[in-house]
Amino acid sequence: MLQTAPLAVAAVAALLLSPVTAQSLCPTNPSDPACSTYTLPDTNASASLTNLCSQMPYMVGCSLASLCKQSPTSAPAAACTPFSLLADVCAADMPGMSACSNYGKMCGNSSVALPATAPAQCRSSPALASLPSTMTATAQISSICNEMPMTGCDACQIRQGASFPSNNCDVLGTYALLCQAMPGMSQCGQWAAMCASNPALSYCATGDSSSAPPLMRMFFHTGLADYVLFESWVPRTNGQFTGAFIAIFLAAFLYEGYLAYNALLEASWAKSVRTFPGTDDAPAPASLLKERLVRAGIRFASRFIGATAAYALMLITMTFNVGLFFAVVVGLAVGSAVFADVVRQGENKGVEIRDNLCC
Repeated sequence: MLQTAPLAVAAVAALLLSPVTAQSLCPTNPSDPACSTYTLPDTNASASLTNLCSQMPYMVGCSLASLCKQSPTSAPAAACTPFSLLADVCAADMPGMSACSNYGKMCGNSSVALPATAPAQCRSSPALASLPSTMTATAQISSICNEMPMTGCDACQIRQGASFPSNNCDVLGTYALLCQAMPGMSQCGQWAAMCASNPALSYCATGDSSSAPPLMRMFFHTGLADYVLFESWVPRTNGQFTGAFIAIFLAAFLYEGYLAYNALLEASWAKSVRTFPGTDDAPAPASLLKERLVRAGIRFASRFIGATAAYALMLITMTFNVGLFFAVVVGLAVGSAVFADVVRQGENKGVEIRDNLCC
């Protein structure tokens, strides 16, 4: 009896430990029936993802992982779980990488249907639907930027014919940024498919959203978000747009006042005009020459400022935003009405008033 006791204890221990052993072998032996309920710990999935992204940080799955970390509300919660993020890399993008071996044995990859014995986690935490591969996104960025250089094209350095960028850029974020600005481009089909499947992604926001660049629309349109002269001046709320309208209206109004001031200045100079003596042996006095040079300098500065203001107003109208367009037009009209008498006084003195915005 004393001799059989150790054997009995060993047998009981083996029975108690066998499920643990089976569970620990599940990533490498998923066909074992005991693995059907196996769940890869988040720490393991995160470690594998960190390994993958340290090797190729520009992968689309790494971009999504970074988005989830920096702004968890920018993507669906289910897409930000460690196993789902691991699937973004290992299911279809880079299944051949060594850190994807356990995932591949558990769940396979997108080119092969899920094994019947695959753990339930493979189905409950899949890769993001319609996520473009890193190679596809890189090719589309290169094509877009070769066709139409635009904001965002300098983020990824892509050599001609290369499958991946030569720098560690945010490939998915850059691809989305370009397509948010020009969603109608043929290269944005994969982005559109991703957004159709995942509309809550911040990568898919367009129009007046606070996270999207303004659409480039070369036709009259309404709405809030448009670039106003500078990349940083993009009204996105009703209050910001109202502020932009008032600022542009005042700029146009003051431009008319500026023209009126120039008219008065030229008129005052016309009253005291003096000419140089007409003979070569009677040189002009130094005071006259100095006066002419001062006036020429003032005219140069005046024309420079006026032309800059005029072209700036013209560029604002070329946003084709109806509200901004009429901010310029109404400002010019009101300014013209207010300063009309001043301008007329200058014209009566024979002063030419340059009131056109283009030349």
